[in-house]
Amino acid sequence: MTKDKTIPLVSVGIPTYNRPEGLERTLQCIGQQSYSNLEIIISDNCSTNEDVLPILQKFAAKDSRIQYFRQVSNRSIVPNFQFLLDRASGKYFMWAADDDFWDTNFIETCVLGMEERDDVVLAMPDMKIVNMEGVAQPSSLDRGFMQPNMFIRSFNFVKSKDENKYFFCGLYRTEMVKNIPFNNSWGGDHLFIYEALTKGKFLFLPGQSNFYYYRGGSSTNMNRVRKAFNIKSRYYFFEAYFLKYTTHQFGFRHLNIFEKMGLFISNWLGLIFNEDYVLYYIFLKKPLKKLITKLKRVISK
Repeated sequence: MTKDKTIPLVSVGIPTYNRPEGLERTLQCIGQQSYSNLEIIISDNCSTNEDVLPILQKFAAKDSRIQYFRQVSNRSIVPNFQFLLDRASGKYFMWAADDDFWDTNFIETCVLGMEERDDVVLAMPDMKIVNMEGVAQPSSLDRGFMQPNMFIRSFNFVKSKDENKYFFCGLYRTEMVKNIPFNNSWGGDHLFIYEALTKGKFLFLPGQSNFYYYRGGSSTNMNRVRKAFNIKSRYYFFEAYFLKYTTHQFGFRHLNIFEKMGLFISNWLGLIFNEDYVLYYIFLKKPLKKLITKLKRVISK
């Protein structure tokens, strides 16, 4: 797609921190997209790696669509993401992490799909998960989020496998998500797209392009996650899923009390039938594992 000011502007927000190699690859992927009417906003979260700044300067010098900000102190992960969304001026917006990559037609595919559907808040083509060895495996995304009924969409979202939460990395309709608060907590990204889902459908566009999610960064190490979000509670898993998925909607200003109560019910049903067996993990596997460990200690004495 050639550059054409009549086509919608897409804002791409790139959060980065101490990953110069990944940042360079991300900027190459985004800069080479077939959809060219972009504003590319980079927020360097106070990197200590001296190799980051030269990359920012190099790419900004050769691409006028790029603007970058260097934070004077580390804002933590979520505020850095929020900083980028706050500055987006395009009709559409996406985050582009500095450890993922995209086919060259990723943005074009998403824009074309969303331009045909005004009721869509978020679009995503196929996704492949890349492990630490660099092997990409196709994921299984859910089509249930296109249901016209908000309660059915929510039920399908809550009960679906964790991979579906990576819709977060798709293309958003900016005006529909600008005022969604991004909670600075573990699971805050899930709550962000959960609220987005109550405003519109999620469009899945299989067989047209690919997003490659790198499952090997800091998000996979729970010790780092605990430190990043200052997690101290031993019940953080219960709090992040059960309590938030059943209470978070009561703060949604765009819904009435009956819609909020409907979501309370649909979300509990979704949690009960969750495909990642969250209930099984919390109420059976984890307590039984602790009980067996205690019994072994008693026996060994």
